[in-house]
Amino acid sequence: MNKRIEKKFQAVKEDVNELENSLSGTLQSVRPPSEVMQRLQERLGKLEPNRIAKRISAWELSIITAGAVMSVAMLILTLARALFYFFSRQKKQRA
Repeated sequence: MNKRIEKKFQAVKEDVNELENSLSGTLQSVRPPSEVMQRLQERLGKLEPNRIAKRISAWELSIITAGAVMSVAMLILTLARALFYFFSRQKKQRA
């Protein structure tokens, strides 16, 4: 059985390598026009770090922080419920 799995694995690996070779020949990297890059560099060069930091005001930062705290709380609550459900179900199956 182990040899059968290894044989299938080798076949899949060969297929993936063949696909990767095909795609690497087909997909070529694209460079944006130099005008676009120059305009972007000029716009980024004009921005000062302090100005970027000031764009996020205090109330926006507090909303972002509150959202992050709520997201983490929901994640913890969901994990706790899943663990409780899993372990309580295991206990019922033993009895």
